[in-house]
Amino acid sequence: MTSTSSTTSKTHDTSGRTLAWAVLAAAVIEVVAPVVTINGPGSSPGSGSGPELLITPVGWAFSIWGVIYALAIVQAVAALVTRADVPTRLQVDLVVLYLGGALWIALAGLDSSAATAGALLLMLVAAVDAVLTVRHVSLAPHWLSVLTQVSVGLYAGWVTAAFFLNASTASVDAGLVEAADVGWQLVVVVVAVATLMTFIVMTRGNTAFALAGTWAMIGIAVTGRSNGTDEVLVAAVVAAVVLLAVLVAVRRSGGLRRT
Repeated sequence: MTSTSSTTSKTHDTSGRTLAWAVLAAAVIEVVAPVVTINGPGSSPGSGSGPELLITPVGWAFSIWGVIYALAIVQAVAALVTRADVPTRLQVDLVVLYLGGALWIALAGLDSSAATAGALLLMLVAAVDAVLTVRHVSLAPHWLSVLTQVSVGLYAGWVTAAFFLNASTASVDAGLVEAADVGWQLVVVVVAVATLMTFIVMTRGNTAFALAGTWAMIGIAVTGRSNGTDEVLVAAVVAAVVLLAVLVAVRRSGGLRRT
């Protein structure tokens, strides 16, 4: 019995280490993908492949990808160095998420917003599952748990917002809607915010997730101000405030329950 348990434990450890290396490799591939694409340096997932919309965040808002990429690599290295017992489900989610990001970058070179929207949908599914999984994860040392929640939360929050932008550009490219029409784009903002709010509640108030979504709304608000589309400006500002309010409410509710 002892021998069997020992063998099972060693197999689990080996599998975990292999996946940990896979997570790091996938994170690195995603980071270097923009400079090795066939058509030259590419962009980052959700950075607006396709027509510019009234709800496209201002250019500097996409600099958040630098933070996301850095955190992904730091988290992967930390998990390897500390030999943390990261759940297999989370590791698989991260591999799919990071490779999905690299796939998006490759597809962006084809100028097909429908293809990139498909890649972002894959990323969204993996990111959401990861952020919902990480809420139950307690890693040693404690700082690694915090790092993992921040890394996964920031990525998931931004990808959630980015998916709606990319899906919108795909709709414009398909001729379903017009890029200059503000009405349907306001609906997209409402749906995106409702989705972000839902996941903020489901993650029990993952701060990084909420801040990433808020950052996207701030970027949209700046675009609205620059374009003179007051409806977009007001909607995005209200959306940002609502997301922060939901975050505070969820975290306060959780704190009260613990006491």
